Amino acid sequence: MKQEAVSMNRPLLKSRGLSTHHIEIFEFILGGKSNREINQMLGYSKKSHVVVDHSRKVMYKLLALEDLSRKEYTGQVIFPRGYCFWWKNILLKHQQQLMGIAIKPEYYVTASSEVN
Repeated sequence: MKQEAVSMNRPLLKSRGLSTHHIEIFEFILGGKSNREINQMLGYSKKSHVVVDHSRKVMYKLLALEDLSRKEYTGQVIFPRGYCFWWKNILLKHQQQLMGIAIKPEYYVTASSEVN
């Protein structure tokens, strides 16, 4: 019963590719919001790992666009807030290209919307 209530509030993505939702989450991180704040804003549980996973997808894409290796930049990926200005510069440089690649997110239909 409790699990059903949690899954009804949480937006689950249908698409596995890079989406505009991932980029928005990464921008929230660069704006100084904590993972818990982002989780609360987007309807995920307090300790959800989705924010980290989604933002890493964007960071890895940015590293690829810059032709940088993941291995050499693990510190920047693990602690993006510590390298906030560095990430902002890269994001601004490639934002148009990222938005061209990103797809509009599709969400699973929740049980509450099926009832209505």
